[in-house]
Amino acid sequence: MMAYEDSAIEYFSENQLEKRILTHPKAGDLKERVADSITTYKNPFLETAIWIKGEMLDIQGMLDAMKGRENVMKA
Repeated sequence: MMAYEDSAIEYFSENQLEKRILTHPKAGDLKERVADSITTYKNPFLETAIWIKGEMLDIQGMLDAMKGRENVMKA
C-alpha cells in the first residue's frame, strides 16, 4: 500500500511529495497503527460460540435441577 502510494504520487502529482496521505510525516506510522488496531478486534464467531455454549449450559443446569427435584419428591 505504501509502495503504491509512492509510485502513484510520483506519476500523478509530478512528484509533489506533500500530497501524500498514507506516508505523510503528519500521519505517523500508519502501518503500526493498523497492526495495533487489528489486534484489538474480536472475532464475532468466537463470541457467538461462547454465548451459545453458555446458553446450552444454562439449559442443562435447569434440566439437572428438575431431575434432582423429581428424585427428591420421589424419596
